[in-house]
Amino acid sequence: MADPQKKVTVALDAEIVARTRDVVGDADLPDAAVIERALNAYLLGRLLDATQATSDLAAEQADQLAVDEVRAYRRERGLVE
Repeated sequence: MADPQKKVTVALDAEIVARTRDVVGDADLPDAAVIERALNAYLLGRLLDATQATSDLAAEQADQLAVDEVRAYRRERGLVE
């Protein structure tokens, strides 16, 4: 797993960041947080798709598992109020 303290710089078109901010819906977040949220959501969706494709879980069970994992991720990183 990658070092969570290591930062990577990425150049993005300002319009992409603005459109992503509109989707994320939090105007107060820094650009990096907006992009990180969007990327995490995308990766979670891909993981969910892969899990559902190879699992005998019902869609509702897989969705609940994904929600539980997101909540655990947020708790681990102190993102829950």
